[in-house]
Amino acid sequence: MEVKLVLDGDITVVALSGRMEIEKAQAFKAACLRNFPNRKIVFCMRNLSFVGSSGIQNFFSALSDLNSSNKMNAKIAGLNQDFTRLFQFSECPNLELHENVETAIQSF
Repeated sequence: MEVKLVLDGDITVVALSGRMEIEKAQAFKAACLRNFPNRKIVFCMRNLSFVGSSGIQNFFSALSDLNSSNKMNAKIAGLNQDFTRLFQFSECPNLELHENVETAIQSF
């Protein structure tokens, strides 16, 4: 997985690309806690693929945990249609899903 950071005022856009594997979800969560405490974050997932639906569920769960503990204010943008359906059934009530990065930034 590759990560590209772009700052837009006080909002950090984290563009993810490549493959997210289930084993990396916890390491990703720890890196977010270490690098983005108390930040407004948009995770752009347009170019990210997952190894199975369980990988994306773990990823959603990690982001939801970060938001619920008030460590970050994160939003998701650019999720493909199949994974959007999975997101709708996930138990992540405090995560917002946006069609693109622009609308996610405007929602802050």
